[in-house]
Amino acid sequence: MIAAMMLLVGFTQCKKDNETPTSDEGVRITLTADYGQSGEKTDFNPAAGSFVWSDGTDGTEYINVGGAKSGYLGQLTGTGDGSSTKITFTGSISPADDEGTLYFFYLGNGNHAAANTVDFSKQYGDYEHVTNQHVAIGSASYTKGDTDFSATLNMAMTIAKFNLSGFVSASETAETVYLSGNDVYTTATINYNNGTITGNEKGLINIGTASNEQYVALIPASDNVKTTLEFNSNSKTGTIDFKRGIQAGRYYTAAELGSLAVSASAGSVIPGAFSVSATKKVFFSPGNLQYQASTGTWRFAPNQWEAIGNNAGNTTITDRDKQSDWIDLFGWGTSGWNNGNANYQPYVYYYSSASYAYGYGPKSSWNYSLDLTGDFANADWGVYNTVSGSTGWRTLTGNDDGEWKYLLETRSASRINDVDDARYAKAVVNGVSGLIVFPDSYNHPDGIDLPENINTSGSGGWTNNNYNTDDWTAMESAGAIFLPVTGHRKGTDTEVSEESYGYYWSANYYTYKNTYYACSLSFFNLQVAPNDKFQYRYYGCAVRLVKDV
Repeated sequence: MIAAMMLLVGFTQCKKDNETPTSDEGVRITLTADYGQSGEKTDFNPAAGSFVWSDGTDGTEYINVGGAKSGYLGQLTGTGDGSSTKITFTGSISPADDEGTLYFFYLGNGNHAAANTVDFSKQYGDYEHVTNQHVAIGSASYTKGDTDFSATLNMAMTIAKFNLSGFVSASETAETVYLSGNDVYTTATINYNNGTITGNEKGLINIGTASNEQYVALIPASDNVKTTLEFNSNSKTGTIDFKRGIQAGRYYTAAELGSLAVSASAGSVIPGAFSVSATKKVFFSPGNLQYQASTGTWRFAPNQWEAIGNNAGNTTITDRDKQSDWIDLFGWGTSGWNNGNANYQPYVYYYSSASYAYGYGPKSSWNYSLDLTGDFANADWGVYNTVSGSTGWRTLTGNDDGEWKYLLETRSASRINDVDDARYAKAVVNGVSGLIVFPDSYNHPDGIDLPENINTSGSGGWTNNNYNTDDWTAMESAGAIFLPVTGHRKGTDTEVSEESYGYYWSANYYTYKNTYYACSLSFFNLQVAPNDKFQYRYYGCAVRLVKDV
């Protein structure tokens, strides 16, 4: 491995003669650091694995100062002139105690005054911009009367270079690639009291459009513990191992990490993370679930707004498996797992008497009230099947304490620009009505109108928010999901509701009334009901799968 990256700096604390600084006027600090090589703002040298200063055209850099006893103390600003071999930082910090430790934080490109978190979720993947993700930390002890100090700023993160040429098709079409893993953090928390940065939230890192050389900054995790990184685009997936974990201050080359084996997959997730309970977050699939009976194939809709709805074809159990049409409205628990009931195949549209309402979902003796969880998780469409070559999918739970309700009503909502409490918005995407749901952390793309009537179920209807495919592509890349209207099938394919409603199954039966029913999410232009309790199990509803973070 290439040696740890670091930067040597020195600074001087200056005091006015015969004056004792107060907390209001602060303490003036001057910090001088050597440049290492020319480039854009700060840089790193891949050959040497070193972190260096550069004298970019604007030259502005910032260093935050913390203290062991006082936490955040202030920020120093430095401006290079494009020709000097050194950069000087100046600024006032709150007076520290008579003795203790000062901590110095360089947080990459931009003014990060008083920042206590760093976001690694969206990167560009190129050498020019990876420096924006730099985090370097140093410290120095001081006592009353000290004026001269020196410190070493060590890299608190990791840089790795990957060859992602496998994600570029033969037609030279490059896809956006997302990175994830058990030890991959998208945000980190800064502790100004003890000079540390710690991984905070796990999730997906958008590393930009695939190319032969992709630089990625990572937050360190567990030293000496093997970490497997997974790469996904819309159509491909691949993995690579950090055999000794993601270690701080390292620069890993593709040669050291080995080759990245890329294979076809349509099982990628939307990059936004969504809280569905106080302790659990999920990623959503890239589209509604679809099934082709003639081949026994499951897939996700090619786009989030696509819904088939009125499934054409026969209505008998014996003939339905011959159909070559794709379908996306399913009876409850029809994953294909033989639970002992007659109606367990995804193509079943059969209903002839009230008793068949019990015939959908798991069966235990004559108790038909069990959920699609626990011992009967195989009745869940995602758990039993490998969808688009990927495992780990499942259906959200229902009922009053279920995950659909927590997602849409209970969780702490996103803040979009100056709008608080933004969980969802009714909208039209590419001409299709439906529900946009925003992840826990969401930055609305520049140049696209902000949704109106966010998180309301009033009479605004769909058309207040209308987005074309380019708009939606940008919103989807920021983590938003879209649930299109689907209608629902009542027994046979000739009894399909008007497709101005959306109905999505949960993994729970309706515990209060009786077991004819299962819970679902339903919505239309005037209302959003995350715990609709009145869906007969033999009804055909849509399914949108998730993966646990």
